[in-house]
Amino acid sequence: MASLRILLSAVLLSITMLLWPPTSPAGPAGPKSCAELMQEFYEQVARADFHDYLQKEMGKDFKTAQEYIKEKLPALKAACPTEANSIRDIENGKYLKQLAAKRERDKKAHRHIKKDDPESDADMEQFLEVQR
Repeated sequence: MASLRILLSAVLLSITMLLWPPTSPAGPAGPKSCAELMQEFYEQVARADFHDYLQKEMGKDFKTAQEYIKEKLPALKAACPTEANSIRDIENGKYLKQLAAKRERDKKAHRHIKKDDPESDADMEQFLEVQR
């Protein structure tokens, strides 16, 4: 009798799991949380800042990240008043400074690798050739 109950419970649980609506992003998307909005905002700012950096390296002066912040930050502030510290970091430029500092650390690390292993450039060229 007990084994029949266990079997019946397992079958009912399996049916319930198959019929339960999906909770993945493929399902109906509800409003995004402030954490998700902030994450997307940070990613977009980082991309724009990297684009600015590349343009600056080429001798051009771009301010895409700052323009993006000016355009999108007021709406984000209104939607997420609980994220005041993150918004303050963006407003006062601390986040852009962190991105620049990370870029410099990465460049410095790359220089050390390049100095320690002069063949790494040849390896990278071969890797890029394969990718093309």
